[in-house]
Amino acid sequence: MMLRPHKKLKPPPALSDHPSTRRWEDLDVDCLANVLARVGMESLLLSLPFVCKSWYAASLDPSCWNMLSFPDFEPYPLFNTVHNTNVEPKSFGVFYNKFVEEYHIDNSRFSITGFIKLVVDRSKGKALELKLPRFCTEEALRYVADACPGIKRLSFSDDLVVFKHSQILPEVIGKWKLLEHLILGGNMENLMEQFGVKSGDYLSRDFEDKVLSLDKELSLDVIPARNKNLLQILVQVGIHCKRIRSLHILDVCVGEYEASAIVKGLPNLVFLTLARSRIERKALVMLLEGCKKLRCFDVRNCEGFQADGEELQKLGSHIKEFKWTWDLTGYNHFHAVKMVILAQAKLNQLMRMSRRRQNRC
Repeated sequence: MMLRPHKKLKPPPALSDHPSTRRWEDLDVDCLANVLARVGMESLLLSLPFVCKSWYAASLDPSCWNMLSFPDFEPYPLFNTVHNTNVEPKSFGVFYNKFVEEYHIDNSRFSITGFIKLVVDRSKGKALELKLPRFCTEEALRYVADACPGIKRLSFSDDLVVFKHSQILPEVIGKWKLLEHLILGGNMENLMEQFGVKSGDYLSRDFEDKVLSLDKELSLDVIPARNKNLLQILVQVGIHCKRIRSLHILDVCVGEYEASAIVKGLPNLVFLTLARSRIERKALVMLLEGCKKLRCFDVRNCEGFQADGEELQKLGSHIKEFKWTWDLTGYNHFHAVKMVILAQAKLNQLMRMSRRRQNRC
C-alpha cells in the first residue's frame, strides 16, 4: 500500500493571467521530475508531496529516486545500565522521527526495513546510487540487492566483523554487475561515541542480536587476524563486478590473501582506501607493486607495517596520490571498543544461560 501524505495539500500559488506566465502544475511531468530528482530524499518525502497534487505526482516518478541515500538510523542505545529486553525505541533519528510524525505512523509499527522497502519500491529498479543506513537489517540488504540490480555506487558502513548481516554481503554483492564504486566499513566511530557516553554493564539486547555469536572458531584472541567476510566479499566483487574502479574499506585487517584478491580480481582499480586498518607489510608491498593503475592509495592511520617513508615512497612512486601518514590512536581506540563489544556479547550469553539453568532448578 502506498503511503500518502496526511496533510492537506496547499493550493498552487495564484499567478498572473499574463500569457507568458506558466504554472508549475502545467510543467511537463518529465521536466518537473528532473528538477525534483536533485533535492534529496528528505525533501522528496517530507516537503514536496505537501506543495500541490502535481508535485506529489511528480515526486513518485522513478527518476526522482536514482540516488538512494538513507540517513543513519538510531536503534536502541547500544549500551544499557540495565539489561532490559523489552525496551521500546523512543527515537529513530531526526529524519525518521519527522517521517513518522508527518505520516502519522505509530512508533511501534515503524521499522527501518519497511522504510527501506518503501523507498526502494519507488525507484522501480532504476536506482544508480545506494547508501544504506548504519545498523540496517539483513532483510533490507537482501531486498535491495534483488530490487536494485543497476546500482553503480554502493556504501555499506557497518563493521565487517561485528555484525551478522555483513556475512551475507558475499552472497548478494555479485548481483550488482554494474558496480563501479564500493565503500565498506567505518561504523566503529559511532560505536565509540555510544560506548564513551552510555557505557554500562550490558549491551542492549537489540544491538547484541546483530553481533556475531562468539564460538570456538571466533575467539577474542583471533579477532584481529580474522577477515573471512572481507576476503569472500573481495573474491565475489572480482568475479562479478568487472567495472569496479573505486574501493574504500575502513577498520579491517588486510593480509596476503586479501591483497592478492584485490590485485588479481580488481586489476583496474584507480582509487583504493584502506584507512584505519591493520595491514601486513607483505600485503602492502603486494598492493603497491600489483595495482598498476592506481592514482590514489590511502593507508593513513594504519597498523601492521613499519613506517619506512623512503622505501614506501619508492614502491608507490607510480601513484599520483599516496597517503600514508600515521596516527595509531584512532586505530587502537577502534580495536579496543570492538574487543569490549565482543567480550560483552559473550558475557551476556553466559549470564542468560546461567539464569535459564537457575529457573529450571
